[in-house]
Amino acid sequence: MYKGLYTGASAISNDRLTGSPAHTVWSCRSLKDAVSRVRQVNPDVIVFSLWRTFGAFLVTKVRFPQRKFVTFIHNERTSNLVDRVISHLMMAASDAIWVDSQATLDSRLGTPHLRAKGRVISLILMRPRAIAKSSSAPKFVYWGRLARQKRLDRSIDLFAAVARHRQDARFTLIGPDHGELSALKQQAARLGVADRVTFRGPGGREAIAREAEDASFFLQLSDHEGMAMGVVEALQLGLVPVVTPVGQMASYCRDGVNALIYDEPEAAAQRIRELLDNPSAFAAMSAAAIATFAGMPTYSEDVSRAARDLASV
Repeated sequence: MYKGLYTGASAISNDRLTGSPAHTVWSCRSLKDAVSRVRQVNPDVIVFSLWRTFGAFLVTKVRFPQRKFVTFIHNERTSNLVDRVISHLMMAASDAIWVDSQATLDSRLGTPHLRAKGRVISLILMRPRAIAKSSSAPKFVYWGRLARQKRLDRSIDLFAAVARHRQDARFTLIGPDHGELSALKQQAARLGVADRVTFRGPGGREAIAREAEDASFFLQLSDHEGMAMGVVEALQLGLVPVVTPVGQMASYCRDGVNALIYDEPEAAAQRIRELLDNPSAFAAMSAAAIATFAGMPTYSEDVSRAARDLASV
């Protein structure tokens, strides 16, 4: 929720609209909490993300029709039919639609009416003071959800192709299990790399920073994406991402410049091994990775600006 002309970090609040994680977003208690919270804060702009917030969206829209409503879309595809229908209803009823990338805008805002409401919001969360990595090591990392969309099975296949030639190769995955962990562990064991693939579970920024400091490559071979925040963060930290050209990654990941575009595991593994054998080429890619988002506004700055613009209309 946005009130007044906040700027910077103060424009962002992590308070739960529902008041308690124990209450589902569809419960009567949560909907009552939503109305109470809006009344208490008295915001000019209210932002909703994910179709599961539809109940709170509906009751606050009815109760506070004079407020400006925003639906924030974070992926170029919907996850299911319910998501598709409800997200469309929310977008149609909103005063503005914020998206995480141009790829999401192009994919999800297909009509002139929706596109007129659309605005891409920067998802740059921070400006780390990273230094280009001067040498590479066969250490790979991923952080994010362990979900089917992320195709971590592809990542483990690719890692195994590298590990067959490099006994010192290691792959660390950080993030909560969304139904894939057991199958991924079985795959690593089947490929003979279980002792070199580590699942850390959920981790905060400090854990991610520690792993990123020691790693050289970030693997994200998703089926579909929006902005792909993990890849953005990896670039900012000087890692060389190996990615599929989906979502906005297809625009900001430049093959052979700041990233490697994945085709199939053996070809990608060969390119990685070539970089491992050429530290100066890797260092140049690491420097290009850091430069990718230099000077871009942060999320808090962009949200504050977008909210001020909407509130003034």
